[in-house]
Parts: sequence; structure tokens; C-alpha cells
Amino acid sequence: MSTSTPVPEEPRSSNQMTISASTQELAELINIHLGDLRPQEPSWRVADSPISGRGIFATREIAAGEELFREHTLLVGPTAHRSTNLRTCTLCYRLIPGSTDSAALCPAGCGLPVCSECRDSTRHDLECKLFRKWKPLESQRIEPRALRILSVVRCFFLDEASRKLLYAMQANMDRYYMQEVQRAADCFEHFPREQDMLDYFYRTICAFNTNAFESRSNVDGHEVLVRALFPLAGLLNHQCTPNAAHHFENGETIVVCATERIPAGAEITMSYAKLLWSTLARKIFLGMTKHFICKCVRCQDPTENGTYLSALFCREQGCRGLVIPVQTRTLQPDWRCITCENVFPHAKMAKYQDFALNTINNRINSCSVQDMIHFINELCPRFCPSSNYVLIEAKLNVIWRMTRFDHEEYTPEEMGHMDRYREEVLAILHKLGAGECTLKKLITGEIQ
Repeated sequence: MSTSTPVPEEPRSSNQMTISASTQELAELINIHLGDLRPQEPSWRVADSPISGRGIFATREIAAGEELFREHTLLVGPTAHRSTNLRTCTLCYRLIPGSTDSAALCPAGCGLPVCSECRDSTRHDLECKLFRKWKPLESQRIEPRALRILSVVRCFFLDEASRKLLYAMQANMDRYYMQEVQRAADCFEHFPREQDMLDYFYRTICAFNTNAFESRSNVDGHEVLVRALFPLAGLLNHQCTPNAAHHFENGETIVVCATERIPAGAEITMSYAKLLWSTLARKIFLGMTKHFICKCVRCQDPTENGTYLSALFCREQGCRGLVIPVQTRTLQPDWRCITCENVFPHAKMAKYQDFALNTINNRINSCSVQDMIHFINELCPRFCPSSNYVLIEAKLNVIWRMTRFDHEEYTPEEMGHMDRYREEVLAILHKLGAGECTLKKLITGEIQ
């Protein structure tokens, strides 16, 4: 993986809120935030970045695999996706016993799911009193909109230094962020309507959504998904083939490690998108969620280091060559077959990509592991190259389920297919120069 200077990008957003602190002041606030977790001699420093805004830079040579830092969250709360189990304690993240929402809700009437051990805690008492003051409209059911706003509401309970740090972070404005506050307001009889209060909510939610991570961790065998704001980790700028990666020690602690050797003075970067997504998929995701278009070296290579993650089959009669984007500076490039050299319009190839994506995703959501293996091996080759990123996602799904979620016995043949999928994914990560990335550690069992 290259350690050359990243290609400068355009400013991430022209719609940023005013930042109330200099880079030096931000660095000092982060040191206070880290507390005992701050190393005596950090291998990094906070400085202005040629990529975008502020970033983190190596103060010395950093070895591949070296831990850079670990950090506790500043603000955290449930994602409250409808696909997740909402009967999860908002404080300890344990699954609350019982099968109904009403059994999981705080008996005091705040509308928050909380376990019996956390109900009498000081932390819950503060949140409980605030939510009861606002008077939840729903008393027997967990309301996802009210639950999701909890991570932002917790800004009320920050100390002065933490509030300053929150206002020192980049915050991109978006009308959809305010809608999140408005949807939560509809869940209460007396939600705050004062303008200064709403402004504080909006500023917090903009900083939160600009910088937050979705943290996955396992608590007592129960998978937990929370939104967590880590101010230091949030300063890591994006590269599609980064030199650092993160994992979560628990729902409220992030660990960042170098994936390759990082020379002194180099900027430390991470990927905001999935490493194995195609270039177009990454560009669309980054444009929609982070408001910038990446122009890194990988994004300008139609072959993506020879991985062909974007590739589709040629539609010319008699040709089964691979078709890849001619150039990747736009979101609608023409595509060219590397065998017959015919050029196809983006609209036509996008239909084939959507067909592959929908077909495979439908199978992932409905098939058993055995059916997925048959689908990947026998049916996918008819319409999708083995290198295409959506097929790689399907192979990863089989690996996850066989090693983490499904507890049935598998035949030696099925285990052999899983091992082959694992080697294929590792080979792609090697071509990308991903180094000791989190995905590699997950599929090799180094991180559970």
C-alpha cells in the first residue's frame, strides 16, 4: 500500500457551520477528553490537513498493526433502526428480558427501555426526569423516533469542556438533520420549542451526524448497534485505501490501529465507506452522506488495483469480457469492455448492476447458508463476474453466518467453500493494499 502524499480533495462541504475553536484549541480539548486514555507520548498530533479541514498526523514512524489510540465516546445512543431489537437497555446495552415493549420500558414513564439494574442509576435518573418533563405520548410501546434522539439529548449533560469540544467539531448543515429533531418532537407533548434550545439541538445533531460512527459490539451474546461520537477518531480524514482502521472494544470505546507502516509526518487516514465496495458505490455513498466526492488514487483507477470490483459482463453477443468504467471522475461514466473494447452507456450498465445488487441482496435476506452457497457457485456466474463487489458481499455474508451467527453443523464441502471465499476476499484486500485492516482481522478471527 502506498504511503505517498494523498491527492488533495475539494472541501468536504460548502455548508459547514462555524467552528468555535482553532486547531490548537481543538487539540487541547481532545487531550482533556481523552483523559487517562491519552498516551504519555502520542504517536500522532492534530493539525490542519491538505485533504480536508483538520486531521491527525504521525509524529514518528508507526509500525503496521500498532495501536494508535483508544477513545471513549463523547455522545452515544441507540441507532433505533426498526430492524434492530429496541428492547435493549439504553445504558448497559444488555437485552432486556421479556417479549413485549411494555415490559422493557422504564416504570417511571419516561418512555426509555432500561434494565432493572440501570433504572436506579444516576445517569438514567437525569434522562428519565427530562423525558418525563416532556411527557412522552407513547406509554406502552418503544418509540424509535424518541429513542433515536437520545444520543443528541445527552448533550444536555456534558460538562463545560465537553460542550466546547462539541462546538469545536466540524458540523455540516442538512435539512434532513432538523427533520430528525422534528420527528422526535412529535413524540412528546411538551418538547422544547424555544429557538435557542432548538438551535442547540440542531448544532449538536449536525456535529453528530457529520462525525459519528455506528458502533457494533457484542454484549452477553446480543449484537448491539449504537451511534457514537468519537471526537479524535472523527478527525481521521477519508482515503479509499487508508493506512488505519478501527474496531469497537465495546459500544462506547473505539480502538484505532495502523494497517501499514506510516512514516513520520504522514496523515493518518481511514475509510468512511466499505473497503470492498466498487468505486461508484463509494462515490455515491460519500456524496450522499459526507457531501464530498473522493479523488484519491484508487478512485481514479478503473481497475481498482486489478481487483475489478466494479466489473460486469460484456453484453455484446459472443463476448464474456469484463466491462469497467472508462473513467471514474463522474457518477455516470461510460463503460468499456476490456476484451472487445465496445463502449456502453452508463444507464445500460447501471440497470445490470442494479439487477445483480437486488438479486443478491434478496438472497442474502432470505436464503439459508446452504442455498447461498449454491446460489454463489451455480447461479451468480451466469450474470455476475466473481470479482463484482455485490458478489463479494454475498461471500462475506456466508463467512459471517458460518463463523458467528449460525450454530448448526456444516459438511466438509460447505466448510471448504467458506475457506475458498475467505481466501478470495483476502486476495482482493491484498491487491488493494489494505494491510492489517479490520476486515482482514475479522474474517481471519483475530477480532471477534
